[in-house]
Amino acid sequence: MKIHRFISKFVVVAAMAAFFAGCAGQQVKSEQRFFWPPLPERPRLEWLGAYSNQNDFPKEGFAAFMEKIVGGEEGMSLTKPVDIYSDGKGKVFVADPGLQGVMVFDMKERQVAMLGGENASIQFTSPVAVTGDSKGLIYVSDSNKGRILIFDSDGTPRRVVDTKPHVTRNGSVALDEKRQRMLVVDTREHRLVVLDMQGNLITTIGKRGGGDGEFNFPVAVTLNHQGEIIVADAMNARIQIFDSDGKFLRKFGQRGDGPADFQIIKGVAVDSEDHIYVTEGKGHKLVIFGTNGEYLLTVGGLYSSITSGKQAPGGFVIPQGIYIDDKDFVYVVDQLNRRFQVFQYFSDAFLARNPIPGLRMEGEGLK
Repeated sequence: MKIHRFISKFVVVAAMAAFFAGCAGQQVKSEQRFFWPPLPERPRLEWLGAYSNQNDFPKEGFAAFMEKIVGGEEGMSLTKPVDIYSDGKGKVFVADPGLQGVMVFDMKERQVAMLGGENASIQFTSPVAVTGDSKGLIYVSDSNKGRILIFDSDGTPRRVVDTKPHVTRNGSVALDEKRQRMLVVDTREHRLVVLDMQGNLITTIGKRGGGDGEFNFPVAVTLNHQGEIIVADAMNARIQIFDSDGKFLRKFGQRGDGPADFQIIKGVAVDSEDHIYVTEGKGHKLVIFGTNGEYLLTVGGLYSSITSGKQAPGGFVIPQGIYIDDKDFVYVVDQLNRRFQVFQYFSDAFLARNPIPGLRMEGEGLK
């Protein structure tokens, strides 16, 4: 499919139509599906669900029967989520400074717990970022304590990396396992700090400013499959991309309220094909670009599921952190709706394995 077709006005209008269609009922019916863009266009994303607490897991059998009679149990719930990570094995980790901890959603066992168990409340004060590595270790960045806490997959603390000597205020963290280093956003100093896995300083990237390679309140960082470093430069309203050595390569984005424009960027991630996903907080939307910044698709719009009592698939109130796993599940923190939403990106290979009834495949996927 050609890019010019993908960025047509129909895509934007259709995407918003799909969103508002999802606002109609109190609860989304399980058999109803939500796509962006909607059928008969070739979909790129499908909404899979939204989660805030234990009650958001579907009930079966006797549990479903009892819930209808006595209602769901009141339990731990997200309050101010900011960042998210999935281990690709069924566990989703959500950093929530409001809870002073990281909530763990076990999607297979349908259970919710706090990372670190009973000691969670004394380990964190302001967890602002969470990520993980291929060994199953979980890394949590705490902005107040100036450190990164590392846990095993069961939530047992393994070690602590003190970042205070090199980072003024911790933000987003990305792991470069190939080069054995951590990339830490230092929002207050308007730079990216590169540390080895023990916390020793390797180098810094950028300074405050509006030129190429300069930042104005960077908020998030990720790596694509070529090892390029992608930084969300919030108050410059742009995405900047660097090579693995920190050399500036390219940028895209502009301030505005159009479907591809930015006002206050909150997060950035890439899928298996290196499309760049950007959460736009003030615009309450998720915007997808090609690897060189070509605009592809906008998802979402302002909609409060809390005040309306409606699920509103794809509706956001200040979307924040975003993570995409190796199966192209897209996890987006929906902060003021106190939840995270889950989507599936449809590559051509995915649709070949999982065809949508009635959809005729033509052309190519996103480029």
